[in-house]
Amino acid sequence: MGATGIRLTACVLLTCTGLAAPLTAWAEPEPPQCRLESGSSKLVEDTLTRAAAAFSRLGKPLPFDRVIVNPKSRMVDGKTLHAYIVSDASSTSVGKNGCLQGSTALVAGEALDEVSVRGGCLASSDGLEVRCSSSAVRVFGKMAREGRANPALLYVLAHELGHIRLGRAGEYQGRVERLNLAAPAEAKLSALKKTCDPADAAAEEDADKLATEVLAALLPQAPYRETVFSEQGSVLWGMDQLNLAANDWRKLALEREFISQPKPHPSFLATEFPTPSTKVQANAKRFVCDVLTKKSGSVLYPGMSISHPPLEERMSKVAEALRPIAAAHPKTGAQQEYRSIAVLQEQLSAIFSHIYRENGVYLEAVQSAVCTRVNGDKPTAGCR
Repeated sequence: MGATGIRLTACVLLTCTGLAAPLTAWAEPEPPQCRLESGSSKLVEDTLTRAAAAFSRLGKPLPFDRVIVNPKSRMVDGKTLHAYIVSDASSTSVGKNGCLQGSTALVAGEALDEVSVRGGCLASSDGLEVRCSSSAVRVFGKMAREGRANPALLYVLAHELGHIRLGRAGEYQGRVERLNLAAPAEAKLSALKKTCDPADAAAEEDADKLATEVLAALLPQAPYRETVFSEQGSVLWGMDQLNLAANDWRKLALEREFISQPKPHPSFLATEFPTPSTKVQANAKRFVCDVLTKKSGSVLYPGMSISHPPLEERMSKVAEALRPIAAAHPKTGAQQEYRSIAVLQEQLSAIFSHIYRENGVYLEAVQSAVCTRVNGDKPTAGCR
């Protein structure tokens, strides 16, 4: 999870205890003004304002009346959402005041400092605050065509607003857990059982559901409507943008943490869609047997109760929510000069949405089968 005070508070109150308690206070002081990036302030303010308005239209109003990005001082009225866009920096690049003390912000091979926001964006419900990495805003807000807003940034910020609506702490980024195979079998089994507790994952899924509702409500409209495509294709295009941006952020986040691309145990990598139930059960058995019987090395496991469901599972739910919404819109209205591109995109988007969904369905099925086995009387039954 990392060692920052912000994330430690979230860990203590949510993930580590397994309780769904609200975050009572923001553990870190306000970021210093020298670390705030102003270039994306208008983009973030507009996106948060649109998302908040969508929450209200959906009958789920949020506990603030206005949004201020990178404020010079905090309002104490209890009705203002404060959003900070924080520049990333390596620990040796900053002084005690948190400001850069040289010309280089990021040093290869060095971890980020305590002010940097890991996890993309973070939310505090009690403090009515959102903090985002400036890198995350660039990745999720990037658009190929001027005048279009990226649905990915809308989704990420709506997710954090979902945490505020639910009165919980939050952060955007899926994870895997590392299981040490040299540990005693009893300890490994206990670790697997703990990851099968759905309480923490449920809190994240609730925030994701709220964000998906916002996405579904706003994608067919400007500034998210892509006129190159038909109305139906525009909704599918928005889903593609979210998936591409999520993958870009995952790569960047891993590079910033200076670790290689994590590869989970092969049992969690789908090879056919849909996956037969017999293969799901066999893969779950293979994973549990490897964990409980092997004596050295480690494996990465996308557990069910870590801070966020894995990207594949979350994307499947987005695809599931957007596919019927896209189908309800006409296949007409694309700009004629781009008609051939629009048709190709709409055909591919339908395929991609199927892949997103099926990959998530598979991952969820394997996780469920793993949990059934580890919570049974004989977890190692059939292992060699």
